[in-house]
Amino acid sequence: MDECVYRGEKKDGGERFDCRLFGECQLTGTSSDVPVCKRCKQSLNLDHPKFPEEFQDPLVVLDHHKQKTISLRNILAGGAAFLVCGGPSANDQPTELLMRRGIWSLGVNNVAGHLQCNAMVCSDPPSKFSHSIWLDPRIMKFVPTPKMRGGRAKLRKKVNGEFSELGKKTFQCPNVWGFQRWSWLTPDDQFFLSDGACWGNHLKGAEKTGQVRVVCTMFLGLRLLYYLGARIIYLVGADFHMRPDYGYSFAQDRDEGASVSNNHHFEIVNDWMCQMQSNGVFDRFGLQVFNTFAYSGLRAFEFVPFKEAVEQAVGLVEENPDLVGWYEK
Repeated sequence: MDECVYRGEKKDGGERFDCRLFGECQLTGTSSDVPVCKRCKQSLNLDHPKFPEEFQDPLVVLDHHKQKTISLRNILAGGAAFLVCGGPSANDQPTELLMRRGIWSLGVNNVAGHLQCNAMVCSDPPSKFSHSIWLDPRIMKFVPTPKMRGGRAKLRKKVNGEFSELGKKTFQCPNVWGFQRWSWLTPDDQFFLSDGACWGNHLKGAEKTGQVRVVCTMFLGLRLLYYLGARIIYLVGADFHMRPDYGYSFAQDRDEGASVSNNHHFEIVNDWMCQMQSNGVFDRFGLQVFNTFAYSGLRAFEFVPFKEAVEQAVGLVEENPDLVGWYEK
């Protein structure tokens, strides 16, 4: 890669070049159709030894007013985090340890209601996810920007087994954040260089990339955790195998047809992850990913026992800090 830029998308479908360090070109003062980085004294490319440290993640994140913000970028400051997926293997782990001091976790979809996570990411209609998640101020909720307002932001509640309208939309709930999402994905550096989180390929995405038509919310979790500053990610509940009697860590039916379809998707996503790992994509961006389920169908990442991952993530953070003498000179 010769330039410190990535190819972004214009509204008209064309391409633009954006500076990864400053957001806009320091020579032209704007996004450009032509990269001029070779004339820039502050250029940074993927081969630079300090690229992972100096790279400014371009992901577009919005507050609940739908205003762009960079206030969340790198809030985890290069530390470790857990990406919690919905596979039933999570129930075989002592997941109460996720509530320890020093642990930060992002749950995919409704697993954030099954286990106590610090954050949740979703991509499907928000009405598919528990009102207890949406109304909990302790949980950061990350939703694609089109689902922050309007008809696509409606929520439901479930009381005494009956569903009804919650009477709120996503932006009216506490601790909600939006992010730009792209429905195309290539298993290469563009996964991190894009200003939108790529979660796979819908029809137009498959036509654009030539990749298989598959989407997976787990990709959004990886991308968001990187943006938030996690540089070590431990996967929990990433089983990548489903049966009607072995679907989710929480109560949710899956028939034979759905299980077969999901397993086919898992194979494709596994192939993409393996390509990214073998081609050094994660290494180039300074990210390490580990899987805490030894028998996962996701074979791209090295196995680390869950308890060992917790201890590594906690580091020097004490469960009961020794507070004596801190106020003295």
